[in-house]
Amino acid sequence: MAKRLVSDGVGIVLDVGCGIGRFGAAVRGRLCWLGLDMSPRQLADCTVKPVIRADAVRLPIGNGRVDAVTMLWMLYHLDEPRDAISEARRVLRRGGLLAACASSRTNDPELVPYGYPRTSFDAEEAADIVSDVFGASNVELERWDAPLVQLTDREEVAAYARSHLLPPTVVEAVTPPVTLTKRGCLVWAKRP
Repeated sequence: MAKRLVSDGVGIVLDVGCGIGRFGAAVRGRLCWLGLDMSPRQLADCTVKPVIRADAVRLPIGNGRVDAVTMLWMLYHLDEPRDAISEARRVLRRGGLLAACASSRTNDPELVPYGYPRTSFDAEEAADIVSDVFGASNVELERWDAPLVQLTDREEVAAYARSHLLPPTVVEAVTPPVTLTKRGCLVWAKRP
């Protein structure tokens, strides 16, 4: 994602739901990054600056002021993700890019064989939701489905399970090392 934004000549990228700044750290020195999150704790732990505490559905940015907006693994926290996507469209300049990603309900089948519950924004519906705001002709979809994460011992499995709000029984159901199949998508949308 960072490679595409840099190659497209993006100047200012607004990272909505930036958390502790992982994406900001990845693009440091290559893009002008501005992080935004509602969580004071996440912003306090953010290793990259500048950051703003604000709501994704009321962005404190003027119309058409940024070249790109990223919404990475955060839209599922919202009851109505279209509201935040509409705000992203508003602050994008013409030709600006939105990048939003989500996991699939069938992510991590090694730990969750029956799948995760449906959320307000998951890979199964992400492209349709973004298309509702940007128009289908302005949306591209990239999917992933590959063994990508190796958990080497029971402590790593337990930490992963806690971070994904999985029950402790998941930890006992697998024998480490375990490789997790990651499934999801990245949705690109261009503002016409």
